[in-house]
Amino acid sequence: MSASVLTDSSWNRVGDILPSALTEARLQLHHAAQIVVSAAISYVPARPDDSHTALTWLSSVRALVSEPITSATPLRIGVRVEDLTLLALDGALRPTGSFALSGRKIAAAQTWLGDAVAEAGLDRARLTQRKHYTIPAHPVADGEPFSVGGAELAELARYWSNAGGLLEEIARATPGASTVLTWPHHFDIATLIELPSAGGEKRTIGVGQSPGDDSYAEPYWYVGPYPYPPATDLPSLAGGGHWHTKGWMGAALPASVYVAAGDQRAQVTAFIDSSVAACRRLLGA
Repeated sequence: MSASVLTDSSWNRVGDILPSALTEARLQLHHAAQIVVSAAISYVPARPDDSHTALTWLSSVRALVSEPITSATPLRIGVRVEDLTLLALDGALRPTGSFALSGRKIAAAQTWLGDAVAEAGLDRARLTQRKHYTIPAHPVADGEPFSVGGAELAELARYWSNAGGLLEEIARATPGASTVLTWPHHFDIATLIELPSAGGEKRTIGVGQSPGDDSYAEPYWYVGPYPYPPATDLPSLAGGGHWHTKGWMGAALPASVYVAAGDQRAQVTAFIDSSVAACRRLLGA
């Protein structure tokens, strides 16, 4: 992977809203996404790697969507990020139904979801909200209505759009890279580059963007090697990135470091290129 293969990616400028001001929108979106995951957990056959629960960024509708659900009528469920609206999509990825979450509660959304799966010919009784993981707490999970500003959601949609486009190009250009997915637990969008094994040991490099978490209260890019190498004599990184070593190890680039750049995309790309190269060296690949 090199910067030259990434020059055609579109980019939506971010930073009009401070990256640190997106926490509330991110938390509400994270809980909204769990409604979509309910459909996947209920109707998509489980896989050991949990990928059946993962979501895909669909640029045509600017939404995070489930895998196709096998039913009498083809169905995918999604959440449009910029206005927090649930979508039912047909086999051609056209919206056939919607439910705006603003001012409404999760219970009402689950009722809408039950109607959507039943209309597609699925057994409504199989629909469950149970998850095998936990996410950060928020009052919406306790019955409060969704109530997040549209400007903050639109900004998060730009972050997801940027990451989706850039990561898709990386995945296409990099041997061993996985499908780009948003994982509902940590809520990061990422691809995993699998390297040739060394002595039977699996080696990977994760490249992705988080909308924020306990490590950084703002969106950030990361590039992480596995297994973790010693946190000493680490290579320098381009694009303003640094090495994160508390709780997990990898290269990190918080949004606040690059939003003032004249060419945000170029800075992010420089960070990713240098970080992937550094991880390959650290892993002996």
